[in-house]
Amino acid sequence: MTTDCILAEYHVTASNRDVEALAKFIAWEQTVEVPETMILDADARERWVGRVDAVEALAGAPGRWRIRIAYPSHLASGQLAQVLNLLYGNISLCRGIRLADVVLPPAVTGALRGPRWGVAGLRALTGVHDRPLLATALKPRGRSAAEFAAMAAAFARGGGDIVKDDHNLVDADFEAFRERVLCILQAVEQANERSGRLTLYAPNLLAGGGELRRRLDFVAAAGVRAVLLCPNAVGFSVVEQVVADYPFVILAHPSLAGMALATEEHGMEAGLALGLFYRLAGADSVIFPNPGGRFDLGQEACGSVTRRLREPLGDIRPSLPAPAGGMSLERIADMAEVYGADSIFLIGSALLTYSADLEWSTAVFREEIVRCCGERLLPPASDAVAFGACEWKPTGGTKPSAFARHLGDFRWEGRPATDYKPDERLPFRGVSRVELVGRGGEATAFDLRYFEVEPGGYTSLEKHRHTHTVIGVRGKGILVADGERREIGPHDIAYIDSLQVHQLRNESTEPFGFYCIVDHFRDRPTEP
Repeated sequence: MTTDCILAEYHVTASNRDVEALAKFIAWEQTVEVPETMILDADARERWVGRVDAVEALAGAPGRWRIRIAYPSHLASGQLAQVLNLLYGNISLCRGIRLADVVLPPAVTGALRGPRWGVAGLRALTGVHDRPLLATALKPRGRSAAEFAAMAAAFARGGGDIVKDDHNLVDADFEAFRERVLCILQAVEQANERSGRLTLYAPNLLAGGGELRRRLDFVAAAGVRAVLLCPNAVGFSVVEQVVADYPFVILAHPSLAGMALATEEHGMEAGLALGLFYRLAGADSVIFPNPGGRFDLGQEACGSVTRRLREPLGDIRPSLPAPAGGMSLERIADMAEVYGADSIFLIGSALLTYSADLEWSTAVFREEIVRCCGERLLPPASDAVAFGACEWKPTGGTKPSAFARHLGDFRWEGRPATDYKPDERLPFRGVSRVELVGRGGEATAFDLRYFEVEPGGYTSLEKHRHTHTVIGVRGKGILVADGERREIGPHDIAYIDSLQVHQLRNESTEPFGFYCIVDHFRDRPTEP
């Protein structure tokens, strides 16, 4: 077997006596599905049977094990449906087996198309850069087409970027679908003509067989540029076919995906179920439950989904994460910090109920996003021009710089110093921050920042779930951790543990500077 394999990691429940047999069972069941006695030829086994690479106990989880299996890449047959079948087909029926991680080689990703537009294409199409896009959903079901059209138009006039059907907004017959979509589309287009901007309307395409094709053909002819699909309801292969046959921006909704996320001992890791596989199917953006909403995935899972949607993956374009739920006006700054600019904030009830005047409430939410992130508006590109911009590009439409020249006095070319925090909920004084690596589009799991504390200054006294490392580089400072004081000078290294209350102070007469290495996706600091 060559090294050009699909590497799958499973977390399983088993006894010490049974785990080796379970690992072998997974490898054989997912590939040839016959007893070992039926394939005695070594070359045949090498070509057609998965290989058990590792069996290890999971730390802190008695009775749980990590099993890593390498599958020959040709077993994927160049199809996403077969990738899913190979990784978690029959064994999805076995309790206590969870697909925890997957690494796909170029031989597999090269055969898949992925998103048609991706981050750069959607940016070019809308003309909105450097900030999260603002989206909302038309709800509740039961309103007339005219009422939905009025909502969509008000959202567009207020500066919203994407208005979509609610995933439950499904018409029983084609004529009802046609009438409603045309009514909403016309209202949005009229608002766009007045504003000079492009608000996208995405109708929900939840239908089967020939009816789905009929609705696709209709919305394409009507000039619709975006659609909402539920991959777990209509099928991953259907989404792939829509991407291949139609020029739509695809918004993917996670309806039914909870079956894969139900427990920690079964199903799939969230970043795979909602991130990697939706992206490979062709989703330009993926909707998923945000912490604080009705269906809280948790910050770690949301971070995993976001990472899988945007990380480099051969020629597969990155997708925009679209967290939804629990997104009040007061949380916009936190959301911007967690998800960054290349995302979509899908704000439903919080925006729809903020005011009786939807145009005004949309403008309020948009202005808060702009305040937190800035904004660069360009004329919306034609579809052809926008599609030409679909090569992978990080936030802001420029490739990350591989080199930051030091200009002296702890300043770097192309890396401006900014305020330590965007607000003063946690008191601090005299602190600046320079983002060196991680926030400029680099494909890293961490951020590297430089902080400088002026004489008499101090960072906020805080705690958070993520850990980080502090490296002193200039002057001397005091690290206060859990009430203990320790001096930090050049080349001293301090590790801050999870939920450890800490603060950095400068009690000298010279500037105190330090590097800080922290997780790219992390929780917000809180008071001690």
